[in-house]
Amino acid sequence: MKLKLRITLFLSLLALVTISFTNSNKEVSCSEQDKPQVQTARQDRPSGPGVEQSRIYPLAERIGHYDKAKQPEMNSVHGGPGSLNYQTLLGAGTIKDLVFMHCGPINPKSGIGHHFHNNADELFLILDGEAEFTINGRTALIKGPAGVPLKSGNSHAIYNPTNKPVAWLNFQVKLPTIDNPYGSGPRNAYNYSADPGSGAFDLRDGRVGVTLDKLPTFMNTLTMTKNIMSPVYQMNGGKDTVFYRRALGSSAFASNWSFFDHLLIPAGASVGRHYHAGVEEIYLVTRGKGKIRVNHEMAEIVWGDAIPVYAGEIHSIENTSNEPLELMIYGVALEKGKLDEVAVPLTMIKLQMFFEVAPEKCDAFELNYSETYIPALRQQVGYLGSKLIRVYPPDQAKRTGGAASKFNYQMELMFDTEQHRLMWTRTQAHNVAWAKTAALATSYEWRGYDVVGMDQVADPIGPRSLTTEKKY
Repeated sequence: MKLKLRITLFLSLLALVTISFTNSNKEVSCSEQDKPQVQTARQDRPSGPGVEQSRIYPLAERIGHYDKAKQPEMNSVHGGPGSLNYQTLLGAGTIKDLVFMHCGPINPKSGIGHHFHNNADELFLILDGEAEFTINGRTALIKGPAGVPLKSGNSHAIYNPTNKPVAWLNFQVKLPTIDNPYGSGPRNAYNYSADPGSGAFDLRDGRVGVTLDKLPTFMNTLTMTKNIMSPVYQMNGGKDTVFYRRALGSSAFASNWSFFDHLLIPAGASVGRHYHAGVEEIYLVTRGKGKIRVNHEMAEIVWGDAIPVYAGEIHSIENTSNEPLELMIYGVALEKGKLDEVAVPLTMIKLQMFFEVAPEKCDAFELNYSETYIPALRQQVGYLGSKLIRVYPPDQAKRTGGAASKFNYQMELMFDTEQHRLMWTRTQAHNVAWAKTAALATSYEWRGYDVVGMDQVADPIGPRSLTTEKKY
């Protein structure tokens, strides 16, 4: 009897605990569900800072275009006087660590107030007129076109004291250890006095009527004109002479931001085909028009265009007008301080592989090339392109008089050097891709060639059938 009573009491107690636990879970769930949704600033602007954007292909669709209609007026930015209009020319994640690229006019007697960013570097660039720049409480008048780097942790402001608008751009790059420089906490307006989550702090000082230093006491690009640039003949194998200057190097920034360059391409000149294995870039057109080629794609570019170029992409720029083509180049390294630039040679090496594939495996073989081989190849330094070629059907081959062969597929791989091709063969990515490819073939063989002639009318790389997004 006592045993039955104890069992009954135990089961009753267990039921109470279970009910309590279940109700507790329901309360937590209800609490989460009923939590008010706080709308933060820029929430309705998916291209704004802190919002990672997937990379857009093709080339023509990834270019940011200056558009006055997309420049709303913003008042008292960081506690500054007056107003400015700006658009997000390129959004977060367009290239590595980019938070935003803003552009627009700073209106007369207006500016951006004195403030800090502790999680990101910036560069204020004015394309015309003049403005008062403040860095760490010291202010000087600088004439455009010129830029001032705003290293993380340095307070800064800008003020337009004139009666004309000043064309302004702001490029912000987060520190590599920061996931989102704008934090996850709520912010109810563009301006804020302190936001520990974002590493930003407003000093509520518009810097109007302050004492000006005769000369800037802070780093700047100087006035960016042709007379301080260096002539470069056939840059990266291009045509004629261009003018170039590295205005700022990596020491100006705390982030992986590596350089800010100035490039002037006279009429008819060009910068030849090259790539950076460890740097991503944005080309900003500040004068003229021309064409940019990235891999097999080409796009017309004009004043106000911002063109992202990703690591490993072969690119070139040509001035197709009768006026100079002028560009500013922002470069962010995948790894701090590691820069590289590789001109694509007119000679290269090609590996031809021949495969005998059974009819029932042809679809899988072709899919394997696009889904396995290309993504693996695109990770390799020096890779220039590849092609998969299928032999004519028997009736068409007979009409053309082609020689008979047991091989019905040919794969061509192109590298800039044999050294880079051999490096590829020693990678795990190669081993996985080759194992899958060989398993689908009945037999195979290969031959290697040095390319000693090439028609420059067509890009030797040819169209790439697959574009993969690189994640860092």
